Amino acid sequence: MNQLDMPLSREPSHAAIAVELVRAQKTSAAAFTLACSVSGLDDKEIYLSLDIDAGYFSNIKKGKATLQADKAAEFCRVVGNTVYMEWLAYQLGCTLVMIKSEAERRIHDVQMLLAKPRFRDEPLALVPVASAAASTIFSRHSAATPSSSAGMSR
Repeated sequence: MNQLDMPLSREPSHAAIAVELVRAQKTSAAAFTLACSVSGLDDKEIYLSLDIDAGYFSNIKKGKATLQADKAAEFCRVVGNTVYMEWLAYQLGCTLVMIKSEAERRIHDVQMLLAKPRFRDEPLALVPVASAAASTIFSRHSAATPSSSAGMSR
C-alpha cells in the first residue's frame, strides 16, 4: 500500500462535551480549537481531510481567518462533533437541533407510546389511515355507473 492509498485521517473521538463549555468560549477561534481538540485528531489530519492549507488552518485557530461556510458540514464530520457550529448558533441566541424525518418522528412517537406502562400488555390497535374525505372520494369513484364511464373509454 502506498501513501496515496492510505486514509487521510483516523476516526475522531466522539467524546461528549458539555454545552456550557462550548458556550463559554470567548471567540470563534477558541470554539474552533475546542472542536479540533475534542476530536482527538492532529491538526494535519483535519486540514488534509478538509483540503485546507496548513497556514489557513492555523489562521482559523488564531482568529485571523474563518472556516468557509461550505466546509462546515464536512468539518463537523471530520472532527466528529458540532462544537463549532453550536458555538456559532449560540452567538445568535439559538441552538442546534437534529432534523428528524417524518418517519423518524412517527417511530419515536410509537416507541414513546409503547413505553408507557398502560400500553405494554395491551394489543396494539391499528388506526385507519384514510380520512373521511378520502373514503368519500373513493366511494364516489367506485359508485360510477357503467353508462357514465362508458363514454370515457373508447
